[in-house]
Amino acid sequence: MRTRRGKNKSVNKKRLFRFLYLFAGIFFFLPSFSQNVNTLTKEDSLAIYFSMIPVEEEIPDVPIPMVSPELVMSPLITNNTFSASIGSANMYDTYLSPLEYKGFNIRLMYEQLRRTTWFDYKFYKQQIFELDFSKGDNPAGNVSEYWLLANYRLGGHYSLYNTPAFRLGVGGFWDVNAGVLYNERNGNNPATARAYTNLNLSVIASYKFKWFALRWQVGSPFMGMLFSPKYGQSYYEISLGNSVGVVNFASLHNQRALRNYLTVDIPINKYTIRVGYLGSWYQTKVHDIQTHHYTNSFVIGFPMEGVKKPREKARNNYWNGY
Repeated sequence: MRTRRGKNKSVNKKRLFRFLYLFAGIFFFLPSFSQNVNTLTKEDSLAIYFSMIPVEEEIPDVPIPMVSPELVMSPLITNNTFSASIGSANMYDTYLSPLEYKGFNIRLMYEQLRRTTWFDYKFYKQQIFELDFSKGDNPAGNVSEYWLLANYRLGGHYSLYNTPAFRLGVGGFWDVNAGVLYNERNGNNPATARAYTNLNLSVIASYKFKWFALRWQVGSPFMGMLFSPKYGQSYYEISLGNSVGVVNFASLHNQRALRNYLTVDIPINKYTIRVGYLGSWYQTKVHDIQTHHYTNSFVIGFPMEGVKKPREKARNNYWNGY
Protein backbone atom coordinates (compact mmCIF):
# COMPACT_ATOMS: atom_id res chain seq x y z
CA MET A 1 0.00 0.00 0.00
CA ARG A 2 1.18 3.49 -0.77
CA THR A 3 1.78 5.71 2.28
CA ARG A 4 0.39 9.19 2.81
CA ARG A 5 3.92 10.60 2.31
CA GLY A 6 4.10 9.14 -1.16
CA LYS A 7 0.75 10.65 -2.03
CA ASN A 8 1.89 14.08 -0.84
CA LYS A 9 5.03 13.90 -3.01
CA SER A 10 2.99 13.14 -6.13
CA VAL A 11 0.62 16.02 -5.33
CA ASN A 12 3.52 18.41 -4.86
CA LYS A 13 5.04 17.40 -8.23
CA LYS A 14 1.76 18.15 -9.99
CA ARG A 15 1.56 21.55 -8.33
CA LEU A 16 5.15 22.30 -9.37
CA PHE A 17 4.47 21.49 -13.05
CA ARG A 18 1.32 23.62 -12.99
CA PHE A 19 3.32 26.55 -11.64
CA LEU A 20 5.98 26.15 -14.34
CA TYR A 21 3.29 26.08 -17.09
CA LEU A 22 1.69 29.24 -15.65
CA PHE A 23 5.06 31.04 -15.52
CA ALA A 24 5.90 30.11 -19.10
CA GLY A 25 2.50 31.33 -20.26
CA ILE A 26 2.97 34.65 -18.48
CA PHE A 27 6.45 35.05 -20.07
CA PHE A 28 5.27 34.49 -23.63
CA PHE A 29 1.89 36.19 -23.61
CA LEU A 30 2.10 39.25 -21.35
CA PRO A 31 2.36 42.58 -23.33
CA SER A 32 5.41 43.71 -21.29
CA PHE A 33 7.49 40.97 -22.87
CA SER A 34 6.29 41.70 -26.45
CA GLN A 35 6.99 45.45 -26.56
CA ASN A 36 10.22 45.06 -28.56
CA VAL A 37 8.30 43.63 -31.52
CA ASN A 38 5.59 46.32 -31.45
CA THR A 39 8.08 49.16 -31.31
CA LEU A 40 9.70 48.17 -34.64
CA THR A 41 9.28 50.78 -37.35
CA LYS A 42 7.52 50.03 -40.62
CA GLU A 43 10.82 50.07 -42.49
CA ASP A 44 12.41 47.60 -40.06
CA SER A 45 9.45 45.26 -40.31
CA LEU A 46 9.60 45.31 -44.14
CA ALA A 47 13.33 44.72 -44.01
CA ILE A 48 12.86 41.69 -41.78
CA TYR A 49 10.04 40.42 -44.01
CA PHE A 50 11.96 40.70 -47.29
CA SER A 51 15.11 39.26 -45.72
CA MET A 52 13.16 36.03 -45.22
CA ILE A 53 12.31 35.72 -48.95
CA PRO A 54 14.89 33.83 -51.02
CA VAL A 55 16.49 35.89 -53.75
CA GLU A 56 15.59 34.59 -57.22
CA GLU A 57 17.63 34.90 -60.36
CA GLU A 58 17.04 38.09 -62.30
CA ILE A 59 14.86 37.69 -65.39
CA PRO A 60 16.77 38.80 -68.47
CA ASP A 61 15.28 41.64 -70.47
CA VAL A 62 13.47 40.27 -73.52
CA PRO A 63 12.91 42.73 -76.39
CA ILE A 64 9.19 43.17 -77.09
CA PRO A 65 8.24 43.98 -80.69
CA MET A 66 6.48 47.32 -80.84
CA VAL A 67 4.56 49.12 -83.55
CA SER A 68 5.92 52.40 -84.77
CA PRO A 69 4.71 55.23 -82.46
CA GLU A 70 3.83 57.36 -85.47
CA LEU A 71 1.47 54.65 -86.76
CA VAL A 72 -0.17 54.10 -83.37
CA MET A 73 -0.69 57.79 -82.69
CA SER A 74 -2.06 58.61 -86.13
CA PRO A 75 -5.85 58.21 -86.40
CA LEU A 76 -7.57 55.51 -88.44
CA ILE A 77 -9.08 57.69 -91.14
CA THR A 78 -12.02 56.49 -93.25
CA ASN A 79 -12.59 58.02 -96.68
CA ASN A 80 -16.20 57.81 -97.90
CA THR A 81 -16.97 58.92 -101.45
CA PHE A 82 -20.28 59.26 -103.26
CA SER A 83 -19.78 59.63 -106.99
CA ALA A 84 -21.63 59.51 -110.29
CA SER A 85 -20.30 58.88 -113.77
CA ILE A 86 -21.62 59.24 -117.28
CA GLY A 87 -20.09 58.07 -120.54
CA SER A 88 -20.31 55.70 -123.47
CA ALA A 89 -21.42 52.06 -123.52
CA ASN A 90 -20.87 49.19 -125.96
CA MET A 91 -23.04 46.06 -125.43
CA TYR A 92 -22.85 42.72 -127.21
CA ASP A 93 -24.59 39.42 -126.47
CA THR A 94 -25.08 36.78 -129.17
CA TYR A 95 -27.76 35.06 -127.07
CA LEU A 96 -30.05 38.02 -127.85
CA SER A 97 -28.64 39.53 -131.05
CA PRO A 98 -25.59 39.24 -133.35
CA LEU A 99 -25.25 43.05 -133.41
CA GLU A 100 -23.44 45.52 -131.17
CA TYR A 101 -25.51 48.11 -129.36
CA LYS A 102 -23.88 51.43 -128.60
CA GLY A 103 -25.19 54.19 -126.39
CA PHE A 104 -24.62 55.80 -122.98
CA ASN A 105 -23.85 54.61 -119.48
CA ILE A 106 -24.74 56.04 -116.07
CA ARG A 107 -23.14 54.71 -112.90
CA LEU A 108 -23.72 55.51 -109.22
CA MET A 109 -20.99 54.47 -106.82
CA TYR A 110 -20.29 54.53 -103.09
CA GLU A 111 -16.71 53.80 -102.03
CA GLN A 112 -15.28 53.36 -98.54
CA LEU A 113 -11.52 53.27 -98.05
CA ARG A 114 -10.33 52.76 -94.49
CA ARG A 115 -6.97 52.26 -92.84
CA THR A 116 -6.89 49.34 -90.40
CA THR A 117 -4.61 47.97 -87.68
CA TRP A 118 -3.89 44.79 -89.68
CA PHE A 119 -0.28 43.99 -90.63
CA ASP A 120 1.13 46.77 -88.42
CA TYR A 121 -1.28 49.39 -89.79
CA LYS A 122 -0.26 48.70 -93.40
CA PHE A 123 -3.55 47.25 -94.69
CA TYR A 124 -6.25 49.44 -96.23
CA LYS A 125 -9.75 48.00 -96.47
CA GLN A 126 -11.98 48.96 -99.40
CA GLN A 127 -15.68 48.47 -100.10
CA ILE A 128 -17.56 49.53 -103.25
CA PHE A 129 -21.27 49.54 -104.07
CA GLU A 130 -22.26 50.25 -107.67
CA LEU A 131 -25.42 50.54 -109.70
CA ASP A 132 -24.75 50.49 -113.45
CA PHE A 133 -27.31 51.40 -116.15
CA SER A 134 -26.76 51.48 -119.92
CA LYS A 135 -28.91 52.01 -122.99
CA GLY A 136 -27.77 51.35 -126.55
CA ASP A 137 -29.14 51.17 -130.09
CA ASN A 138 -28.34 48.83 -132.96
CA PRO A 139 -26.47 50.16 -136.04
CA ALA A 140 -29.77 50.98 -137.75
CA GLY A 141 -30.99 52.90 -134.72
CA ASN A 142 -34.44 51.23 -134.64
CA VAL A 143 -33.97 48.78 -131.71
CA SER A 144 -32.61 49.43 -128.22
CA GLU A 145 -31.05 47.31 -125.49
CA TYR A 146 -31.09 48.09 -121.77
CA TRP A 147 -28.53 46.98 -119.22
CA LEU A 148 -28.88 47.08 -115.41
CA LEU A 149 -26.28 45.63 -113.03
CA ALA A 150 -25.67 45.83 -109.27
CA ASN A 151 -22.14 45.24 -108.02
CA TYR A 152 -20.52 44.83 -104.60
CA ARG A 153 -16.77 44.61 -103.98
CA LEU A 154 -14.92 43.87 -100.76
CA GLY A 155 -11.17 43.70 -100.31
CA GLY A 156 -8.13 45.79 -99.64
CA HIS A 157 -4.47 46.55 -100.27
CA TYR A 158 -1.22 46.03 -98.40
CA SER A 159 1.09 49.03 -98.55
CA LEU A 160 4.40 48.13 -100.12
CA TYR A 161 5.60 51.72 -100.08
CA ASN A 162 4.13 54.45 -97.91
CA THR A 163 5.39 58.01 -97.49
CA PRO A 164 3.54 61.27 -96.79
CA ALA A 165 3.52 61.95 -100.56
CA PHE A 166 3.46 58.56 -102.29
CA ARG A 167 1.68 55.28 -101.53
CA LEU A 168 1.76 51.97 -103.42
CA GLY A 169 -0.33 48.94 -102.47
CA VAL A 170 -1.21 45.51 -103.82
CA GLY A 171 -4.17 43.35 -102.88
CA GLY A 172 -7.36 41.82 -104.10
CA PHE A 173 -11.13 41.81 -104.08
CA TRP A 174 -14.09 39.52 -103.96
CA ASP A 175 -17.01 40.81 -106.02
CA VAL A 176 -20.64 39.81 -106.58
CA ASN A 177 -22.64 40.94 -109.63
CA ALA A 178 -26.29 40.51 -110.57
CA GLY A 179 -28.25 42.12 -113.40
CA VAL A 180 -30.15 41.77 -116.66
CA LEU A 181 -29.82 42.69 -120.35
CA TYR A 182 -33.11 43.39 -122.18
CA ASN A 183 -33.69 43.64 -125.93
CA GLU A 184 -36.81 45.31 -127.34
CA ARG A 185 -37.09 43.16 -130.49
CA ASN A 186 -36.94 39.59 -129.20
CA GLY A 187 -40.23 37.85 -128.44
CA ASN A 188 -39.43 34.42 -126.99
CA ASN A 189 -36.25 35.43 -125.15
CA PRO A 190 -36.32 39.20 -124.70
CA ALA A 191 -33.83 39.24 -121.81
CA THR A 192 -30.88 37.38 -120.40
CA ALA A 193 -29.60 37.33 -116.82
CA ARG A 194 -26.20 38.38 -115.55
CA ALA A 195 -24.82 36.70 -112.43
CA TYR A 196 -21.16 36.18 -111.64
CA THR A 197 -18.71 36.35 -108.76
CA ASN A 198 -14.92 36.58 -108.90
CA LEU A 199 -11.69 36.93 -107.02
CA ASN A 200 -9.75 39.90 -108.37
CA LEU A 201 -6.17 41.12 -108.23
CA SER A 202 -5.71 44.84 -107.69
CA VAL A 203 -2.99 47.50 -107.58
CA ILE A 204 -3.44 51.00 -106.18
CA ALA A 205 -1.11 54.01 -106.21
CA SER A 206 -1.56 57.61 -105.06
CA TYR A 207 0.56 60.74 -105.07
CA LYS A 208 -0.09 63.91 -103.13
CA PHE A 209 0.87 67.16 -104.81
CA LYS A 210 0.71 70.60 -103.22
CA TRP A 211 -2.78 71.51 -104.45
CA PHE A 212 -4.33 68.14 -105.33
CA ALA A 213 -3.98 64.37 -104.93
CA LEU A 214 -3.79 61.82 -107.75
CA ARG A 215 -4.93 58.20 -107.40
CA TRP A 216 -4.85 55.29 -109.83
CA GLN A 217 -6.30 51.81 -109.35
CA VAL A 218 -6.50 48.85 -111.70
CA GLY A 219 -8.02 45.42 -111.12
CA SER A 220 -8.77 42.21 -113.01
CA PRO A 221 -10.51 38.91 -112.12
CA PHE A 222 -8.54 35.66 -112.25
CA MET A 223 -11.00 33.07 -110.92
CA GLY A 224 -14.72 32.80 -110.24
CA MET A 225 -18.09 31.45 -111.32
CA LEU A 226 -20.67 32.74 -113.78
CA PHE A 227 -24.17 31.95 -114.97
CA SER A 228 -24.77 31.40 -118.69
CA PRO A 229 -27.51 29.54 -120.58
CA LYS A 230 -26.63 27.44 -123.60
CA TYR A 231 -27.10 28.79 -127.10
CA GLY A 232 -30.79 28.46 -127.99
CA GLN A 233 -31.79 27.33 -124.49
CA SER A 234 -34.76 29.26 -123.19
CA TYR A 235 -35.23 30.36 -119.61
CA TYR A 236 -38.53 28.46 -119.64
CA GLU A 237 -36.56 25.22 -120.10
CA ILE A 238 -34.29 26.19 -117.22
CA SER A 239 -37.29 26.82 -114.98
CA LEU A 240 -38.57 23.29 -115.76
CA GLY A 241 -35.33 21.75 -114.50
CA ASN A 242 -33.10 21.67 -117.58
CA SER A 243 -30.32 23.57 -115.81
CA VAL A 244 -27.28 21.39 -116.49
CA GLY A 245 -24.26 23.51 -117.37
CA VAL A 246 -25.71 26.93 -116.62
CA VAL A 247 -23.24 27.49 -113.75
CA ASN A 248 -19.66 27.55 -115.01
CA PHE A 249 -16.16 27.96 -113.66
CA ALA A 250 -14.73 31.26 -114.86
CA SER A 251 -11.11 32.14 -115.51
CA LEU A 252 -8.96 33.65 -118.23
CA HIS A 253 -9.98 30.96 -120.71
CA ASN A 254 -13.64 32.14 -120.85
CA GLN A 255 -13.76 35.46 -118.97
CA ARG A 256 -11.57 38.54 -119.25
CA ALA A 257 -12.09 41.88 -117.60
CA LEU A 258 -10.23 45.02 -116.61
CA ARG A 259 -11.22 47.99 -114.49
CA ASN A 260 -9.15 51.17 -114.74
CA TYR A 261 -9.90 53.99 -112.30
CA LEU A 262 -8.01 57.31 -112.32
CA THR A 263 -9.09 60.23 -110.12
CA VAL A 264 -7.91 63.64 -108.91
CA ASP A 265 -9.02 65.06 -105.53
CA ILE A 266 -9.11 68.86 -105.45
CA PRO A 267 -9.77 70.71 -102.16
CA ILE A 268 -11.97 73.78 -102.53
CA ASN A 269 -12.51 75.77 -99.33
CA LYS A 270 -13.90 73.27 -96.79
CA TYR A 271 -14.81 70.61 -99.33
CA THR A 272 -13.06 68.20 -101.69
CA ILE A 273 -14.19 67.40 -105.22
CA ARG A 274 -13.15 64.24 -107.04
CA VAL A 275 -12.99 64.13 -110.82
CA GLY A 276 -11.63 61.37 -112.97
CA TYR A 277 -12.00 58.61 -115.50
CA LEU A 278 -13.44 55.10 -115.14
CA GLY A 279 -12.94 52.45 -117.78
CA SER A 280 -14.65 49.09 -117.33
CA TRP A 281 -14.28 46.25 -119.85
CA TYR A 282 -15.86 42.82 -119.38
CA GLN A 283 -16.20 39.97 -121.89
CA THR A 284 -17.07 36.24 -121.83
CA LYS A 285 -17.25 33.28 -124.21
CA VAL A 286 -19.27 30.36 -122.78
CA HIS A 287 -21.40 27.74 -124.61
CA ASP A 288 -20.66 29.43 -127.97
CA ILE A 289 -22.22 32.64 -126.64
CA GLN A 290 -20.05 35.74 -126.77
CA THR A 291 -20.76 38.80 -124.64
CA HIS A 292 -19.06 42.04 -123.79
CA HIS A 293 -19.88 45.23 -121.96
CA TYR A 294 -17.48 48.15 -122.35
CA THR A 295 -17.88 51.56 -120.72
CA ASN A 296 -15.75 54.73 -120.64
CA SER A 297 -17.02 57.35 -118.22
CA PHE A 298 -16.28 60.72 -116.66
CA VAL A 299 -16.50 60.63 -112.86
CA ILE A 300 -17.39 63.35 -110.36
CA GLY A 301 -17.66 62.72 -106.64
CA PHE A 302 -17.42 64.14 -103.14
CA PRO A 303 -15.02 62.47 -100.67
CA MET A 304 -15.68 62.85 -96.95
CA GLU A 305 -13.19 61.82 -94.29
CA GLY A 306 -13.93 60.61 -90.80
CA VAL A 307 -11.96 59.16 -87.90
CA LYS A 308 -12.80 55.71 -86.61
CA LYS A 309 -13.09 55.57 -82.83
CA PRO A 310 -12.63 52.29 -80.92
CA ARG A 311 -15.90 50.86 -79.68
CA GLU A 312 -16.31 50.96 -75.92
CA LYS A 313 -16.66 47.72 -73.98
CA ALA A 314 -20.29 46.75 -73.44
CA ARG A 315 -21.60 47.12 -69.90
CA ASN A 316 -24.55 45.52 -68.15
CA ASN A 317 -26.52 48.44 -66.68
CA TYR A 318 -29.65 46.43 -65.93
CA TRP A 319 -29.61 47.06 -62.17
CA ASN A 320 -28.75 50.75 -62.37
CA GLY A 321 -31.52 52.84 -60.86
CA TYR A 322 -33.36 49.91 -59.25
